[in-house]
Amino acid sequence: MSDTVNIIGFVQSVFGVLVFLTKRPGHLSFTFLTIWMAVIAIFMGASLLPFQVVEYFKPGIFPLMFLTGPLLYLYVGSLTIEDFRLKPSQLIHLIPFLLVAIHRSTIHVVPISSSPDLVENPQYLFNKVYYTLLIISAFTYWLLGLQLIVKHRKKMPLYFSNYSSKNSLNWLIFVLSLFLIVFMASFFSFFINNILGLALVPYTTLSLNLTVFTFIMVYFGINQSAIYSKERPNLKPILQKVSPGEPASKAVGSPLSDEQMNELSLLVTNYLVDKKPYRNPDYNLQMMADDLAISRHKLSHVINTGQKKNFYKFINEFRVGEAKKMLADPSFDHYSVLGIAMECGFNAKTSFNRIFKDETGFTPTEFKQRLEPATNRRSQSIS
Repeated sequence: MSDTVNIIGFVQSVFGVLVFLTKRPGHLSFTFLTIWMAVIAIFMGASLLPFQVVEYFKPGIFPLMFLTGPLLYLYVGSLTIEDFRLKPSQLIHLIPFLLVAIHRSTIHVVPISSSPDLVENPQYLFNKVYYTLLIISAFTYWLLGLQLIVKHRKKMPLYFSNYSSKNSLNWLIFVLSLFLIVFMASFFSFFINNILGLALVPYTTLSLNLTVFTFIMVYFGINQSAIYSKERPNLKPILQKVSPGEPASKAVGSPLSDEQMNELSLLVTNYLVDKKPYRNPDYNLQMMADDLAISRHKLSHVINTGQKKNFYKFINEFRVGEAKKMLADPSFDHYSVLGIAMECGFNAKTSFNRIFKDETGFTPTEFKQRLEPATNRRSQSIS
């Protein structure tokens, strides 16, 4: 049974490597997933060998487990941090892996799966130290990854006009929860058995956990693309310049005067009224910045300070305004509430109802019903 699980996990992880290597359009997050799948493939493949890896390669494969936490953290960071880039300072995440690998290369190594009895196998003491450090590493990176997602979700209203499974990363929160529960449970069961020598848990589920985890990461990871778009330089604004002879990109130089703030706020409002880009449910701050040829950070400052709203609320006010016009227009009577919501750029009926009621005090259906008596009175007066 154990070999069957290892074979399934190995095949899945190799498949994951191929999937993420060829995934287009490319993104740094897919690189981390590719390396992650490769690490799991090596670990699962080594368990199928008829010999211990340390017999031929002193460090063995155990040091690779110290890469799982950093790869998880970097993957989350590549999705949740705007303009994420790999920096030389991030090489610090490799230190535990390198230290363990180097140390195992200089001593007489015994397999992790060998007897933990120090009288019979005194060299196993080092394995106990390694495994303790691994548990600390895994838990630390779980906390860091969760912290990144919390920060991302707090700043979502500044960038997105709709919340979706893609940008809210609900699935990744599930993965982190799974990582904590199944991996830490497996690590601690091994810790209790082999480090503390209590023998309370007679088995380990690490191979099964890796197999399930690999399946989930391939399934969800293949559908998760980049959240934050990159700024595109040297774009031509789609509307007129802010003032004669002065392009929008120059007018947003820091700091902004009150006059510039008012001009840019008017520019943004006119753009939304004329072009109605909010009808795109995926509309975000970067799309507006590209259209207006304004820095994303400056544009965010204009909306937050000039309009005194975050991007999410600002855009959805325009969507609600558009929905009110459609609900009042008899030519749209054949549209359902969901149909009007989609036409205005909302991506779900529940969010449409909630936002519409926040703005008007009524649900869309109640708003429509309140309009009907007035419409009937107008019809009767005409007749």
